[in-house]
Amino acid sequence: MRDLLQRATNVCVLLAAIASVLLAPAVVAAEQPNIVFIISDDHDNEHLGFMGNEFVHTPNLDLLARSGTLFTRAHLPMSRCHPTLASFLSGRWPHQTGVYHNFGTKLLDPAGSLPNLLKDVGYATYVEGKYWEGNPRAMGFTHGPGNSANTFVRDGQAELFAFIDEVGGQQPFFVWWAPKIPHLPHDPPEEYLALFDQEEIPVPPWIADDHRETFLQKEHLSLAMEAWLDDGVGKLSDKLREKGIYDNTLFVFVIDNGWSNGLVSKGSPFEKGVRTPVFFRWPAKIKGGQRFDCLTSTLDIYPTILDYAGAQTPASAAGNNLRPIIDGKTTDNRERLFGAIYPAFVTETDERPERDIFALYVRDERWKYMFFLQDIEASRNREYFRIQWIATDYPARRKGAEDLYDLQTDPKERTNLAAKPEHAERLAEMRASVLTWWKQTGGKPIDALAE
Repeated sequence: MRDLLQRATNVCVLLAAIASVLLAPAVVAAEQPNIVFIISDDHDNEHLGFMGNEFVHTPNLDLLARSGTLFTRAHLPMSRCHPTLASFLSGRWPHQTGVYHNFGTKLLDPAGSLPNLLKDVGYATYVEGKYWEGNPRAMGFTHGPGNSANTFVRDGQAELFAFIDEVGGQQPFFVWWAPKIPHLPHDPPEEYLALFDQEEIPVPPWIADDHRETFLQKEHLSLAMEAWLDDGVGKLSDKLREKGIYDNTLFVFVIDNGWSNGLVSKGSPFEKGVRTPVFFRWPAKIKGGQRFDCLTSTLDIYPTILDYAGAQTPASAAGNNLRPIIDGKTTDNRERLFGAIYPAFVTETDERPERDIFALYVRDERWKYMFFLQDIEASRNREYFRIQWIATDYPARRKGAEDLYDLQTDPKERTNLAAKPEHAERLAEMRASVLTWWKQTGGKPIDALAE
């Protein structure tokens, strides 16, 4: 009898162990959110209702941002799409991955990519829109067409919605949602143009009279394109509600690089090129209505998403996990933001970040410093730099030039204070700090500084 009881006990223990193994993935999956990573393309960081702009039309993004946690002052690692998108996938700086250009040969190594790490913890991973890194399956995307920049959202989201129907509620999923909107061509449907009266569009006081008409025309198109993007977000939200999984979805928003009418932006070290808001929205875990102005890097998105998904963050990740801030454990992130800026085109036969870099910058809560390493000339803009400027002056600089801005009193970077003698010590310290950052993050000796 004793043997029989012991055998029965052993069987129960074994069955319990088997049950725990079989049920563990289901328990983990129940705690994992679906993740939608919204990447806006060539977007003015102030053209969003949740950033305080009352003239724009972005109700769907506003709803998500205000029901989540918003970081208002985040910087991209580069003010151009390809290196920025690669940084979202890798969690690393462009000079660490070698993907620092729009027009070159280097593609991202898929080891440690965000979708691969999410796939490893049970996610179905989907990619559509802007994607530049070769085979999406090697990068870790299990579904989706990859690069469909010219059609995604512009022609609808049917393939994405079919994916949501297939896997939604069955396993957690990750969506790389990256339409080529509000990017050129600025060809919005009339319904979005009709949302705005061009004559009522606010014109900043620094816009010269001879630029006013151009500004109004370009600004009208930009506003309509941003409304088109927002409508795409609304249609996706409706689909998730229809499927019953909207509230168990973590929405993450970022802009891949800036765009501005009236100020220098894309392809430059100026705030309109490198600055973006970031928000996280997931009612189950993230408190709504939170707004943080601490200095943040978009490299922080990578470890934060991995944390919420229950995945390990590689030691190679360059950013900070934002979850302690979101959870109310701290309000601090970093004291300074750094960046390196490159041309759109690499130097043929000599594709090295340290060869092509043309500016370094650092900013703190108040001061922004830029150090130019090449001559910046409008005559070379189209085939090399591709700096974007509309209804403003081209940011011509000589090699070795320095800029300094007081962002507290001059947030649009209109007045360069670098020549003021009282700032000489500040310039020297900030120059040393950005060169130290470059070296400490693996940057090789810069060719221009050795010449």
